[in-house]
Formats: sequence, structure tokens, C-alpha cells
Amino acid sequence: MVSFTSEDRGRVAAGEITVTWRLWKYAHVKAGKVYGSGFGGAIAVEDVRAVRAADIRDADAHEAGQPDASALIEFARSHTGRTVTPDTVLYRVQFHYEPDDPPKPEYSLEEVSQRLERLDEASRTGPWTLLTLRLIEENPGVVARNLARETEMYKDGFKVNVRKLKHLGLTLSLPIGYELTELGQAYLDALVEA
Repeated sequence: MVSFTSEDRGRVAAGEITVTWRLWKYAHVKAGKVYGSGFGGAIAVEDVRAVRAADIRDADAHEAGQPDASALIEFARSHTGRTVTPDTVLYRVQFHYEPDDPPKPEYSLEEVSQRLERLDEASRTGPWTLLTLRLIEENPGVVARNLARETEMYKDGFKVNVRKLKHLGLTLSLPIGYELTELGQAYLDALVEA
């Protein structure tokens, strides 16, 4: 998913911003895919390219709303705090905004259970899905760093896990924090009834 600052969200929705640059270790989005924007509507990714920092030009910066190449690189760097060298790779993402939310995956409760089990099995730190769902159920709208403390995880790791739950259609991002979807609540309710 590609996230935007609150200042840029209106410009994205109005179609004024259609290119963004990210300092990622690997591309987090794929061309041809549609992702939830996090503020209503969707981001339809048209193109994703890896570009060395040394190859970024002022024209690249202008299309992303930055005054020059160094400002663009600094903007991308400021979100991660990583050092940028001439050989550092940044990702240029071209997209367009769609006002309708992307379709949510629809899984049966049995499919949800199987997918959560696989997520827990793949985790190096042990099972986390049920704890995370319960925390969100009990604390809707609470900032991620506070919830992360309850799981003894770093905030960034916690947010990655919540994104996995969101992709299953179990959680929603709020302006601050998260809440369960109907499917997420139904899953937890089914566990209580079992």
C-alpha cells in the first residue's frame, strides 16, 4: 500500500498527484493492482520502477510535486531515516485515484481461521493474530504504538501485522488506530461460541 500525508490526501483524490517516490527495501506495490487508499477510495498503480538516487532528475521531482531532485530524495529519506547514497534505490510509483474502495476479499470463517493459522505458523515470534484482533476489539481508535506495547512488539512490526489482517478483511484503519470489520468481529464471536 502507498500511504500519503494528510496534506497530500486531498491532492491525490483531486488527481493533482499521480506520481510518488518511496525509499523501500523492495517494491511494496505492483503495477496493475488496486490498493485501499486509507482515506476512502483506492490507489490504482499503473507503473512501478526502481531508480538509483543518482539517476533522479529535477523533472522527476516536479512530477511528484517537489522543487528539485535533492528535495525529492530528502522527502523520501525523511520517512525512513535511512541514509541515501547515489546507489540507493528509490521506487517511482505512478498511479491514479479511484473514488470507490477496492473490493474486499470475502472469506468464510473457516477460511479466515486457516489463513490466521498460517500467519501464526509463519511468524518467528510466535502466534500473534488472536492477540492483535482482541486488542483492536477492546481498544478501537487507539494509536498503534500503544497497542504495540501490549504485544511487546515494535510499532512498525505491529503495523505490518495489522496490515495482514486488513488484507484478510478483518480490520479497518481509522484516522487514529483501527477497528474490526464485521467479518473480524464475527470471527471473534464465533470463537467465543465454539
